[in-house]
Amino acid sequence: MENQLGNGTDRYLKPFPATNETVAKAAAIVAEADAAELAAQGKLFKDYTFTGDLARFNIPGIPIGPSLEKRATDYYWLPDMAGQFPGNFPYGDDSSYEVFRSVQDPMFGATGDGVTDDTAAINAAIAYGNRCANNCGSSSVKGALVYFPPGTYLVSSPIISLYGTQLVGNPNNFPVILAAPSFSGLGVISSDVYTGGTGEYYIDTNNFFRQIRYLFIDMSHCTTSGVKGIHWQVAQATSIENVVIYMDTPNGSSQIGIYAENGSGGFMSDIIFVNGYIGMQVGNQQFTTRGLNFLSTEIAIWMLWDWGWTWKSIETVGCNYGIYIASTGVVGGTIYVLDSLFTNTLSAVVLDAPTGSTQQEQFIISLDNVVLSSVSYAVFDMTTNVVLDGGSTTIASWVIGKVYDDANPSGTWFNGKPLDSPHPDTADLRGGPNGGFFERQKPTYQSSTHDYWLIAQALAKGSILSPFPLGDGVTDDTASLSLMFALGAAYNHGVFVPTGSYVIASPPLLIPINSVIVGANWAQFVASGSKYSNMDSPQVMIQVGNVGDVGIIEIQDVLFTVQGATQGAVLVEWNAKASAQGTVAIWDSHFRIGGALGSNLQAANCPTTSTSTSCIAASLLLHVTSGANGYFENVWAWTADHDMDSGTAQTQINIFTGRGVLVESQGPCWFYGTASEHAVLYQYNIANAQDIYMGMIQTESPYYAPLLIAPAPFTSSLGKFTSDPTFSDCNGGFPCSAAWALTITNSNNIQITGAGLYSFYNNYNQACVATQNCQQRLVATTSNGAVYLFNVYTIGSIGIVHPFVETVNGKPTSTLSLALAAPNTINSATPYVAAINAWVEIFPGW
Repeated sequence: MENQLGNGTDRYLKPFPATNETVAKAAAIVAEADAAELAAQGKLFKDYTFTGDLARFNIPGIPIGPSLEKRATDYYWLPDMAGQFPGNFPYGDDSSYEVFRSVQDPMFGATGDGVTDDTAAINAAIAYGNRCANNCGSSSVKGALVYFPPGTYLVSSPIISLYGTQLVGNPNNFPVILAAPSFSGLGVISSDVYTGGTGEYYIDTNNFFRQIRYLFIDMSHCTTSGVKGIHWQVAQATSIENVVIYMDTPNGSSQIGIYAENGSGGFMSDIIFVNGYIGMQVGNQQFTTRGLNFLSTEIAIWMLWDWGWTWKSIETVGCNYGIYIASTGVVGGTIYVLDSLFTNTLSAVVLDAPTGSTQQEQFIISLDNVVLSSVSYAVFDMTTNVVLDGGSTTIASWVIGKVYDDANPSGTWFNGKPLDSPHPDTADLRGGPNGGFFERQKPTYQSSTHDYWLIAQALAKGSILSPFPLGDGVTDDTASLSLMFALGAAYNHGVFVPTGSYVIASPPLLIPINSVIVGANWAQFVASGSKYSNMDSPQVMIQVGNVGDVGIIEIQDVLFTVQGATQGAVLVEWNAKASAQGTVAIWDSHFRIGGALGSNLQAANCPTTSTSTSCIAASLLLHVTSGANGYFENVWAWTADHDMDSGTAQTQINIFTGRGVLVESQGPCWFYGTASEHAVLYQYNIANAQDIYMGMIQTESPYYAPLLIAPAPFTSSLGKFTSDPTFSDCNGGFPCSAAWALTITNSNNIQITGAGLYSFYNNYNQACVATQNCQQRLVATTSNGAVYLFNVYTIGSIGIVHPFVETVNGKPTSTLSLALAAPNTINSATPYVAAINAWVEIFPGW
């Protein structure tokens, strides 16, 4: 659960409450009549091919060629594999529940012919199995993987994506979701439903575990004012990837591609927006986006509010405004824009937001490697009249905000100028769009054949069609999975892991070099049993490669978790080193410690008054070892703060994890859209490392402190891992002895472009947020060569960055002073956000 104080704003518009059944049936009749008329005129189906200068946006899978019939199906391996083994949640106690379902299954009846209204059929497929909808809160055992075969799906009201839903099309031939001319609703696809008044299906900051990928949303026929392609009010463990949103022509259009008014995200990548009024209208606590393209959209991005947002590799072509910041009535916020291209755009960034009573109380901006081509203004600040001219040029660095570096050791306000100490263009970390940081799209394996894939459950004892041959949440699956992974790696096969709970009781489970592992709806690897019982003798559950291994490993859509008490568990030890940039990688995979059925770590076991040893659940979540490197995208390391299966109460709980993410890699490593929350000692620890890039990280401190004061209850295990903080300088006092959000020690060339670091509670009371003293400090730097921290923003802490200064060869390792929250507060209402644009610490003698 995230901040419950709100974001300092009024809630934005909540139009279009849930459509009742009678209205939905009437809307379907109208939709089918309109579609039939358009089809008769030869206007319903379109050739979506981009031509001329835009031809480079013709990604594989975009539907081409007008037709009145369903497009031919191109083979895609996922529905083939998942159709054989649909998956189940064993801790849900419903053996008949199937995770995978196709909207064209006769049970649901979607046609995909473009003239039959498929709204009811699609929503029936999503909802099948008594899933988590209104008055549910959330669920750990009701996820669904919903497949759309190629076709054109006419919809007259929203597709309601329930909690834990993955909506997946065919990457070889994107299905088209066609909004009817008379479409009625907030979003063609909606992740949350407003039920009237202040009611809604889900708490926006708890709306976890969702995906949309390989879909083409066409709103160009829709005449309803203000319609959105996707309503995306979400939190962590969510993603939209490889989606095209096609709107009506921009002149006079009121259509919006993605509307995300609230939440605590989140990740998006590789989305194309065509035409329309606004590509994305968004507000969120923190978010990471990359690879977004806006083609002839009047306003590419309209920011309602935020605490922080990292915009990487965005491109606008023929837009009026690139990023328009119009946070009406809301002071403050931050953006970091990097490796992006603005072409034939009036203004790349427009700032039209209020300011407060101090210089710091305003929206702060960082531009990093921003390429302009025929742009009138790079930045136009309508509030303060700061203007950065455009043209055709590259902006290497430019900021509005507070900067700490050797030239400005106590912090200096930059009112629109380049940094004195920008980050270096390290070759190993670069190679991405516009010469920027490397990035790698999540593989689709779209050209793979049936014979390429092994199915993890095929090594069942007895019949291979047994419903729970593996992943039953009870049987020790270590040996079976070890064999399956070894076969896949040795014979160049991918391994598909159906949804289930795969108990690893005889660790470690090795994922060898040359592995491709793909889960369905976050297939779970579960640490369970006596091997994990001792924090003084930590035990790794999963090894990604052996020490010294070099090659390829690809992992996606899995979940690492525990069945407590497992105080010695190290969930993942990452040992593999890539043979080329990004060949050892993980996407859309997460860690969940407690707070779910089957975990033995729920509200009944671990209430907020508890300090029981049975609630000590893990020693370390992710360890990237010194000989390893990797690419990590959309990875959330969450020690649960609430019980996901406690209904609308979302009951808070006390679970104790020692450490979040430990990085000792010598690089290169890339972390996009990662988060680590509620560990006792630290959320991120970068130690003895170098050449590390992180693009928006997010942390939260534990909610229960000072019920227990760090390092308790892990005092006896201190020193079991590199650079464990001891808090010895605090003399046992709180709020000094509190979990670090980020520690960087004895490391070099650490580059972070966005960090949202929060401390919301003292023993579940949020009064400390208003006084900015929930804890004393969040970030520590000690004896480093070069550290580049950009767009760091905090809540609830007295200090932002705390340099621990040592003397080496007669010189201090840092000349920078402590960055405090109060003088760097950028907003004028609680929760107070403190932010700095840059903290650059360079020690030449390192």
